[in-house]
Amino acid sequence: MDLLYRRYADPFSFADNMIAGGRFGSFVEFLLKKEAEEKNNAMMWDFFLHKVYDKSFAEFRKGMEDGTGSGDVMGEAEKKAIMARSEGILNGFKPGG
Repeated sequence: MDLLYRRYADPFSFADNMIAGGRFGSFVEFLLKKEAEEKNNAMMWDFFLHKVYDKSFAEFRKGMEDGTGSGDVMGEAEKKAIMARSEGILNGFKPGG
C-alpha cells in the first residue's frame, strides 16, 4: 500500500477500478517494475556521482545498458595496492587465536 500512497491520492478507489477492469495483476506487475527501475536509477546516479569522473551520466548509463560497462573506476595500480593490503591482512589472520 505504501507504493500506492506515494503515487496516488486515493489508492483504494484506484485499486478498485483496476480490479473492476480486470487489470489489477498487470498493474501490480507494472508498479513493481517501475519501483525497481527507480531504485536502480537512484543507485546508478549515486554510483556515478561518487565514482565516475571521466564521462557524463548519459555516457555512463549508455555503457551500463549496452553491456560495455562504466569503464574502469579504479586504476591498475590501485587494484594491486588493495590486493596487497588484503593479502597482508589475511596472512596475519590466525583463526581461534
